[in-house]
Amino acid sequence: MKNKGISRSSLFGRVLVIALLIVLAAGAVFALHKWEAGSFGSDEDYVTIATEKERQMIRYNDQWYGLKDNIETVLLMGLDKFDEQVDEDENNYINNIRADFMMLLMIDKTTQEVSVVHINRDTIGEIRVLGVAGQVVSTRQAQLTLAYSYGSGGMDSCRNTVKAVSTYFYDLPIDHYIALTMDAVSILNDAVGGVTLELMDDFSSVYPDMTKGATYTLDGEQALVYVRARKNMAEATNVHRMERQRQYLSALYEAVKTRNKQDSSFGLDTLMELSSHMISDCSVNKLQEIINYASDFEVKPFYTIEGESKVGERFMEFYPDEDKFKALVVDVFYEPVEVSEISPS
Repeated sequence: MKNKGISRSSLFGRVLVIALLIVLAAGAVFALHKWEAGSFGSDEDYVTIATEKERQMIRYNDQWYGLKDNIETVLLMGLDKFDEQVDEDENNYINNIRADFMMLLMIDKTTQEVSVVHINRDTIGEIRVLGVAGQVVSTRQAQLTLAYSYGSGGMDSCRNTVKAVSTYFYDLPIDHYIALTMDAVSILNDAVGGVTLELMDDFSSVYPDMTKGATYTLDGEQALVYVRARKNMAEATNVHRMERQRQYLSALYEAVKTRNKQDSSFGLDTLMELSSHMISDCSVNKLQEIINYASDFEVKPFYTIEGESKVGERFMEFYPDEDKFKALVVDVFYEPVEVSEISPS
């Protein structure tokens, strides 16, 4: 269903899904090459957190809720390193890469809707500490972004991040993951001829013309600065950086639409470039399946998690409003069930 006068929030949600589908399509086009190179896994290689997708229950405000039927969840990650810096080595158990950007997508095949939750990378939650052989040696309370730093920097680090996000979302099953290196931002930005927006902050110390409030067309390098910068900013919280990221993605969406109309080869050319900057657990068949059923779904307005940012001992820390967060999780992923539906333990 198409609505007139799409809100900025809804538009942002559409951006995310389109970005996801671009990544998936790239994987589908070049999957055999990537699979042979070991960058892609298969469904058999990756055991989801809920392999049986059982009727998981959660209790909230004296009401039981069951996990919605016929849904699929995908964790989308933006890595804070460039492609040449991601050197997957199965003998390593720690790396210096972070999942700097995280979004959880829920695809509801019954209602034909997609919901998107933007996750603050500074969120404090339980992450697993991996040993030399990849085994879990302990857990710790830390920023969710740090979960990626345990492992080789490849699929094992992705799985560790998936587990951390799942645990944070009250053990929510997460079916698949897609991770992109930072190169992808510059590639897509330059492919559309630059992204124009009104600058939310002052970047004149790096680029003299990039002053707050100016309407500016970002090139690929500047786009990376815009979506990544936090240190030495007037407002240095990740919450504010996330606002810039959402603004940028909305503007990027418009640029992609325009460019695609102008050049029929734009889509394929861009997919070819993006495909080499991705790590995913999805098989070729799964990639194609998601493209087929999700491309025409309605995208709901995005969700953000309310809470408070604090200065920790070493890093910024984000703590959600627990009651509001649980209400969000229940609203997006669960539905009310009668007591009779709950099997006795």
